[in-house]
Amino acid sequence: MITPRITERDWAPLLDGSTVWKPAGAPTVVVAPHPDDETLAVGGLIAAQRARGVDVTVLAVTDGENAYRQNQGLAELRREEQLCALERLGVPRRKVIRLGFGDSHVAGHEQELIERLRPFITEGAQVVAPWPRDFHPDHEACGRASQLLAREAKATLISYLFWTWHRGSIATLSGTRLHKFVLSEEAMTAKREALACHESQLNHSPEPEILPGHLLWPARLPFEVFAL
Repeated sequence: MITPRITERDWAPLLDGSTVWKPAGAPTVVVAPHPDDETLAVGGLIAAQRARGVDVTVLAVTDGENAYRQNQGLAELRREEQLCALERLGVPRRKVIRLGFGDSHVAGHEQELIERLRPFITEGAQVVAPWPRDFHPDHEACGRASQLLAREAKATLISYLFWTWHRGSIATLSGTRLHKFVLSEEAMTAKREALACHESQLNHSPEPEILPGHLLWPARLPFEVFAL
C-alpha cells in the first residue's frame, strides 16, 4: 500500500491559524543536526537576525556524512555547502561550531551532546533547535538536549520542524502552540540562495536525492513556523 504524500494543502488549516511572531534581539544559537537543517527550517530567521545585527552562532552537530550509501568525500562537501549557505545568510565561518557527532548516531550519544551544547546555551539566549518529536532520531536527540539545557539555563527555546511536515499529521501537533515568522523579500531571497548551496542534497546520482522537490514546500513558504 502506497502512503499518500502529505502536502502543504493538508497543513493549511493549522498554518493559517498560527500566531504571527517576531524574535527578540537576543543572541541566537541555532542547533543544526545536519548541514541543510539550518537553511531549510531557520534560514529566514537567521537572515533576519543578522540583518538587524543580532549575533548568531550555529552549532553543527554532524557533518551529514551518511546521507547516501556512496559517501566518500561527502562530509567535507557538506561542511563546505553549509558554510556557503550560512555565509549567504550572514553568518561568518568563525560562528559555525562543528561538534563532530556521527550522522544518524546522535541519539546514542545524547549525554555527550548535552555536555557539548551546554557552554553555548546560556541565560538570555534564544535557542533555535529541532522539535523533540521531529521524526528523525538525530533531530529528536538535539531537540531533547536543547530543551533540557534551555530550561536549565533559563534561555528561550524556539523549536523548528522539518520532517514533521512530511511524516506527521495535524494530530501530531495537537496541543502544540505554533507561531509563524513572516519573512521579508530580502530574507526569502537569502534563504533561497542559501538552499542552492546544498547541491548534494538537491541533486544526486545514481541514488535519489535526499531533498526532491516535493519535500521543499515548507522551505519555500513566505514564513517559518516555530513551536514556542
